Amino acid sequence: MEAYLRLGCTLAIMHSAPAATTAIFLIYPIGKESFPDCMPLRISGTFNSMIVLQAKHNIHMHPFHKLGVVGAIGGSLFGVVHGSLMTYNLIRKTV
Repeated sequence: MEAYLRLGCTLAIMHSAPAATTAIFLIYPIGKESFPDCMPLRISGTFNSMIVLQAKHNIHMHPFHKLGVVGAIGGSLFGVVHGSLMTYNLIRKTV
């Protein structure tokens, strides 16, 4: 139970995945008013839609996209650096 409480923030992010999936595959196509224009379920169509989205909106130069990339890479680095320490402390304190 103690480990569950320590991972509270991580669990909140984890449990938001179904909402994100619903938004991508159901809400977005309704807004576009056509399901064929939405995110396809095959890999070549997925890459094609990503390229079209980048060409239309120049997503990579948007400040929020840059912040998201920095956050993802920084979060990965933080997890690598501190993950082993946290795991060691959790095991040491619970055993």
